[in-house]
Amino acid sequence: MTAIAPEMQAPASAFDTVPALTAADRCDATTTTIREGSGSANPRVPCGAQAYVTALFPSGSTLQFCAHHGHNLEASLVQKGAVIRDDSGVLQQNTKPGASA
Repeated sequence: MTAIAPEMQAPASAFDTVPALTAADRCDATTTTIREGSGSANPRVPCGAQAYVTALFPSGSTLQFCAHHGHNLEASLVQKGAVIRDDSGVLQQNTKPGASA
């Protein structure tokens, strides 16, 4: 998994008014699924995975992404003026041998 580059991450103060992500927060990305056996695409559906990456835009709006989508979209988000808070490191902490879930 590729981490978001430190120079693309926001200083902590940028997120002072943005709540920390919780287990209830979900990825805002949408995906296209393929209908089994047909080869045709279903309409776009929400990803639904737990969010670990927050993109904060100059307008103050935020988008939340799972680690997969956050890392894949980081360059595009930064190009649009977003600063990134990446909390996906918790995934690695929780997968160490002996770690409790």
